[in-house]
Amino acid sequence: MTVLSSYAEVLRLCGCAVMAAVCLFVLRGLDKNGITGVVSVCIGCAFVLTAILAAKPVLQMLRSLGDTYLGNTRSSLLLRAMAIGITVQLTADAVRDVGEGTLADRVETVGRVVLLCIGIPLYEELFALAAQLFGM
Repeated sequence: MTVLSSYAEVLRLCGCAVMAAVCLFVLRGLDKNGITGVVSVCIGCAFVLTAILAAKPVLQMLRSLGDTYLGNTRSSLLLRAMAIGITVQLTADAVRDVGEGTLADRVETVGRVVLLCIGIPLYEELFALAAQLFGM
């Protein structure tokens, strides 16, 4: 059975998240040495690891799709865009959890710009097709 493959496992994960949030809330009130941030990052890493383990079948499918269709520009662009989007979102969430919301926003902006840039061949193909259709 894969990680998070049943409703009960997802509910258990959500329960763990709520308990961790309550523990962190209490710990923040008692914290004198600044350990709460470290504990929060460790909990976040545990949840990211769980997500990665849960995504293993999807990653295997994407790898096989990439092996099959990597020569196709559109498929390659789609797979790269998905990978960039997920990586940027995970990075921005981690940075935001550390308390650097502005930096997280900048990471997301850079990710959007990169996504626009890797889509340029697709835009060119789309505009060429439109020009053909309209006789330009």
